[in-house]
This record gives sequence, C-alpha cells and structure tokens, in this order.
Amino acid sequence: GRPARGIVNRVMREVGPLNEAAPRFPLATASIAPLRAKAEAQGSGDFSPLWAGQNFAALREIGAAALVTELSAAF
Repeated sequence: GRPARGIVNRVMREVGPLNEAAPRFPLATASIAPLRAKAEAQGSGDFSPLWAGQNFAALREIGAAALVTELSAAF
C-alpha cells in the first residue's frame, strides 16, 4: 500500500501512522484484527482503520438527529 489519510485514534497515536515494522498491505490489518474485534465489540474505534478522504479536516461531531435535520434541509 501507500500512505493514506486517516483519522487519528489510539492505534495511530501509539504505533504511529507510518511504521517500518508494519507488514506490507494488506497484511497489517490482519495483525491487529483481534484487538480491533475486541474493541469494536465494546463500541470502541481505538483499533479500527478510520480512513478519510480529502476533506477530513472539515469533520465535526454531530448527533444523528441534527445530521438528519441538516441533510433534509439541504434538499
């Protein structure tokens, strides 16, 4: 793989966004799969890959109801 944009979470903070010790794509995902599965089962994204597009800097936290209201107002 190549470098990609991602939303920083625990795994990125602790391992780093680029790490020489990481297996090549797509094997790196399998290496943290048990941690990811356990964290996600507990409702945590600490070990989930959180890939982002070009406009990730514009992300903001918003509740579901407010999001639906905003989206419906746009149409």
